[in-house]
Amino acid sequence: MKEYVLSYYPKFSCINGECKHSCCAGWQINIDGDTLDFYANQEKFRKQLNKGINFRKGKFKLKNKRCAFLRDDGLCDLIINLGEDALCQVCSDHPRFRSFFSDRMEVGIGFTCEEATRIILSSTDKITLIKTFDDGENKPLDFTEQKILEFREAFIALIQDRNLSIKERIEKAIKLSNGDFYKDFNRIKKLFLSFESVDKTFKKSIKKLTDFNKEINEDLSVYFEHFLVNFAYRHFSTAFDTFEVRAISISGIISLMLINTLLTSTKVEEVAELFRTYSTEVEYSNKNLTKLYAFSKKFIKI
Repeated sequence: MKEYVLSYYPKFSCINGECKHSCCAGWQINIDGDTLDFYANQEKFRKQLNKGINFRKGKFKLKNKRCAFLRDDGLCDLIINLGEDALCQVCSDHPRFRSFFSDRMEVGIGFTCEEATRIILSSTDKITLIKTFDDGENKPLDFTEQKILEFREAFIALIQDRNLSIKERIEKAIKLSNGDFYKDFNRIKKLFLSFESVDKTFKKSIKKLTDFNKEINEDLSVYFEHFLVNFAYRHFSTAFDTFEVRAISISGIISLMLINTLLTSTKVEEVAELFRTYSTEVEYSNKNLTKLYAFSKKFIKI
């Protein structure tokens, strides 16, 4: 088994209380079974654990949409009282994502985290894979994995071809995916408005739109490149076949075109905030992703 990280990953560390959009607020956090058992058998911090955890449902309780263990200073009472090893799998991993193949695991970080987004967008280098572990064993990829990785390699090489404008790269990526969607903005708008939502302001902004802004400012090309490449590394591995991986690529392009249309300036702060909001609203909801992928299949020419 081999392990890889995306090239920006070593720069990341949680900024804790300095974060303006805490990952411990706004959504329900499930606790894995092993950690729940650990909490159930603690004598230290027992009273607070009973108050802050729904042991029957395996979830942290929320107070004003914030985890019961999130302090006013943005720090975590669980870490302070029980140590960082006491965190459940979701809390330990966030905002990391892992992609799995027969011969490897790849690790990156998601745009829902403002610090992760800042790190990714602050780099002008192309995103690449860095090998961090190799046990020397070579496990063969199955046929589907080979085809998915071949498509991913072609997609990423195209998106990172800086001899082309970002608009040209996107248009070529649509052709690579055998896709076409520009004429269906109202259907796409309706889809995003149907998603389950954490931040209502995202939907309010979408409601005001009438069509895609098909002009893309070349000054934003590196940011948009990073978005699509990160999307590919994060989501292509979940595809069941080559048809679905093409639909996932169209999903990423649709999402980027929507973000481009929502932008009112070229300031990196606004781009970063839109990436963060989109990721929170879409990438962290399996229900929304499933709907987006199914919808995008309609735009693939067979």
